[in-house]
Amino acid sequence: MIRFRCPNCDARMEVDESFAGRPARCATCSADLKVPAASESDTSITRLESAGPSGPTTVRFGDETVEIVPPVETMAVVSVGFLGASVAAAFVIGLGRFVTDPWMIGSILGTLLALLGAMTAVPAWHSIRRSRGRKRGKLLAVIGMIGGAALTLGFGTVAAVKIINHLWLRPSCEDNLHKIHDALRAYAEHHDGRLPKELEVLVREGCLADRNGLTCPEYQVPIGTSTYQMYISVGIDVNIDNPRAFPPNLMIASDGAPYDSHSDGLVRALLLNGDIQKVPFDQWERYRAEQGKLWDAIRAALKAQADQPAAGAPGGSTP
Repeated sequence: MIRFRCPNCDARMEVDESFAGRPARCATCSADLKVPAASESDTSITRLESAGPSGPTTVRFGDETVEIVPPVETMAVVSVGFLGASVAAAFVIGLGRFVTDPWMIGSILGTLLALLGAMTAVPAWHSIRRSRGRKRGKLLAVIGMIGGAALTLGFGTVAAVKIINHLWLRPSCEDNLHKIHDALRAYAEHHDGRLPKELEVLVREGCLADRNGLTCPEYQVPIGTSTYQMYISVGIDVNIDNPRAFPPNLMIASDGAPYDSHSDGLVRALLLNGDIQKVPFDQWERYRAEQGKLWDAIRAALKAQADQPAAGAPGGSTP
């Protein structure tokens, strides 16, 4: 039998003589080594040099030298992995715009992953220090602690600002509808008083800043999704410069189907004069039917107005 000690951790080992001169791995510290040709009493085992507490160590077994490289602390690698995942998650979700207020969700997830990375790096650092050179990865642990703290602070600040904005400062559905009404007025000023048939036109022509204003904050849908809809009867060209034909209580846009009502059970309807009518969801169909009758009356009035010149023309009846 060959008896010797691991030159890296000083653990005592005993192997059969048939393993003499073969590569081996210490069962205690997992260091790679070479089995000496004879027992310690017959072979001089000398530690020649070390690259540091976490670097490779060169030892001599008799006339042979072997370089032993300590394994990397697993938790240090995991810590840096968490940091990379935090950055990736924050930007993929934030730029992907899969949910309402994507940067809030992305920064919260990034904060949690970065904090987890920093917390993992602390025990990794202490494990490497206590190993007395049997483990390496100190630089990774330092990156994990410092980088994790910095990313936690950065993403945490963004998350806090977004949460405050989401809970207290974000625009309400009413705010969005008022902005849509202002955009409709701006559109009408450049189109002889006429309104568009769909709200997306407001964004394309620059009357509305971006598509975010078309998304009701009450609905958990991707930001930019149009949850509002124009409500203009087919075949009627709405002209806000004609108040006699188009009364101020005429509904021109609303939220609701297919997104149902808000959490308060009310559907918001935008009227031609800029007011917002809040209708209980169970009365919504009746309200739409009333608006339908109003649109029918407008259609009839416009038709009668169009027929008046024909009545006074040659060949027509005169009063």
